[in-house]
Amino acid sequence: MKLAIYGAGGLGREVLILAQQIEKHAHRWDGLIFIDDISPNREVKGIPVVSFDYALTQNIEVVIAVGEPSLRAHLADKVAAHNLTLSTLVHPDISLTDCSKIGPGCVLAKGVFLSCDVVLGSNVYMQPNSSVGHDCRVGDNVVISTFVTTGGNVEIKDRVFIGMSAVLQQQITVEADAIIGMGAVVFNDIREQGIALGNPARVMRNNDEKRVFK
Repeated sequence: MKLAIYGAGGLGREVLILAQQIEKHAHRWDGLIFIDDISPNREVKGIPVVSFDYALTQNIEVVIAVGEPSLRAHLADKVAAHNLTLSTLVHPDISLTDCSKIGPGCVLAKGVFLSCDVVLGSNVYMQPNSSVGHDCRVGDNVVISTFVTTGGNVEIKDRVFIGMSAVLQQQITVEADAIIGMGAVVFNDIREQGIALGNPARVMRNNDEKRVFK
């Protein structure tokens, strides 16, 4: 079985490196390909880039390598509609406890830390050196950027994006489709589709389009 990395941009190249690091420790795949719906029929880092339709002719499992939560959700639904499996990638240096649960399709990059009794939903992307505290609940299609830290008992609902170096106080809730800006320090709950910036973080406007990258 091959691993198909859905997305051939910068994040896709990062996932490629992670997959290659995993392969050095334990052989999981018979090959690697990228899927790109916009610009297939080329190579990236020596890896073939193919269309989704072509990928369907191969024996594959899929990991989604885009940083836009709403697009992650869309692509996950597309993968599921074709009865394909979402692959979970965890850097070999990460030590996971038995009491934490990780959903399908999650990507945990180097330096990620999950404390005890953490639950990650499906298709969550945790970038390098991010940390989730004890008893946290993270929904589906969430992106947690580099150096993010959460306290314990935080709930992060579906399709939330948390920017680099943000800090979330314990026992708060971030509602669906919210955006936490980079460097924000969050002391209070963030409403659905809220865009929170600053220290202390305040909701400045709404994420009406449900997109991070315009």
